[in-house]
Amino acid sequence: MQVLLPFIRLMKPHLSWVLLGSFLGLFTLFASIGLLTLSGWFIAATALAGVSVATAQAFNYMTPGGGVRGFAIARTAGRYFERITTHEATFRLLASLRSWFYEHLEPLNPARLRQYRSADLLNRIITDINSLDNLYLRVVSPSLIAVVTTLLITLFLWWVAPSFGILILIALLISGICVPWIGHQLGKSIGTEQVVKSSALRQATLTYVQGMSELHLYKALESQQSLLEERQADMQALQLKMSLITGLVTALMTFAAGLTTLFALAIGISLVTEGQLAPAWLALVVFCVLASFEAVAPLPLAYQYLGKTRASAANLLEITQQRSDIIFPETPVQPNHPGSIEFKSVSFAYDEQVILHDLSLKIQAGQKIVLSGHTGSGKSSVINLLTRFWVYQQGQILLGGVPVEDYPEQQLREQISVLSQPVQLFAGSVRNNLKIGNSQATDQQMLDVLEHLALVDMLGSEGLDREVGEGGNRLSGGQRKRLGIARAMLKAAPILILDEPTEGLDIDTARQVMDAVMSHQPNQTLIMITHHQQGLDRFDQHIKLDHGKRVY
Repeated sequence: MQVLLPFIRLMKPHLSWVLLGSFLGLFTLFASIGLLTLSGWFIAATALAGVSVATAQAFNYMTPGGGVRGFAIARTAGRYFERITTHEATFRLLASLRSWFYEHLEPLNPARLRQYRSADLLNRIITDINSLDNLYLRVVSPSLIAVVTTLLITLFLWWVAPSFGILILIALLISGICVPWIGHQLGKSIGTEQVVKSSALRQATLTYVQGMSELHLYKALESQQSLLEERQADMQALQLKMSLITGLVTALMTFAAGLTTLFALAIGISLVTEGQLAPAWLALVVFCVLASFEAVAPLPLAYQYLGKTRASAANLLEITQQRSDIIFPETPVQPNHPGSIEFKSVSFAYDEQVILHDLSLKIQAGQKIVLSGHTGSGKSSVINLLTRFWVYQQGQILLGGVPVEDYPEQQLREQISVLSQPVQLFAGSVRNNLKIGNSQATDQQMLDVLEHLALVDMLGSEGLDREVGEGGNRLSGGQRKRLGIARAMLKAAPILILDEPTEGLDIDTARQVMDAVMSHQPNQTLIMITHHQQGLDRFDQHIKLDHGKRVY
């Protein structure tokens, strides 16, 4: 249970909802037990009262009849409000869990997260967190209700006759502990495996959907479908096993309820025969015993899936217990030369593979620089180190004359505008995507930048409200690239970094893009990463890398 403690602590902000839901669940359960118990006594007492005219006339039908109606109304109303409250509590807890998970995920640097697939992270933030609703809705609250109910029912039946109290206490303890334990032991490994297989199924499904075009082109659709069907078959097999376990523990619980009721009936008959118990009270006791099992009936299913809940919790803790390699200071700094960059004998290795070796370069504020080299030469690593996505091992990097490690994260992000490779667009309008670069940008500023990049015609009649689709799938590759450049240009930062800005563009469009970039902010430092050799004469400096070393 150690792995679940952090999630139990997260209930504290919503403790009022949790307690209210548990109270209403207890109230509803007692209304249900009271209804069945009083109904059993009322029917038996009415039948006995009808033996003679005198007893029939003396019998009070109104009070127990009102009690039956009261319990029925209380059970209906209690169930309604209990469902509302418990689901509200659960949704609030799940919302808090997602925020809590993202708060721990967001600070982790990309170097930490690169070991995880996006589908795996998506599975954790959706499926694994959803699995934790079992913790409150089916484990914590029902367990508390079962404990309280067992104690109160035992006291009540002990008051009727001590033998009934002893019987129900033993029966509810066995049914509420042993049967759930059996369910937990049988379902523990299967539940853990369900979490693993569910993640594999989600990853296979996402791969299938995202790569459908390529799968069609290379006639690999059938093989991917076979893999997807295999994953589905694995999940169905696990679900079948879980269903069989559910059937077994349900049968055991039903058997326990029936056997306990039979023993209660035998004890009751003996007491009635000896004159120690009124005949109508025998029906009351039997129905009370039968109804009291409603308190422990949900427990076997909850603890059966506890292994799945624990595995989901472990998946989440695997992320949230990690700490970023990068620590940002809190105190802002004052750059001496905003826009200047200097690498002093910087060496960087990742996974024991040397990426940069003793790299030195100096860029003055306002200079236009080309950074070139073959694939894997270390061009992108320069940007990742400058933005502190990764940590270098030796040397020093100065930004604006200040060590890059001295910048608070927000201030560091304000210094640099980056066009990444590939361009990441978000489902929404052109306006929404551009405002990511500058939330204060006006429509006219956006249109001016788009016009310089020959993108105004793309907007059509919808203007800036045109939807780009998920990942920009409603745009061509060149349009996605230029929209990303427009977003980077809109950000008012001393440094603009463009990673392969003309890749995939025709010669005329590439020239127009470069004209727009060069003239946009003349005093802005520009670093363009490219492997093309055309137009290099427009730049102040050309830095070429080869195997992590500067060639010139």
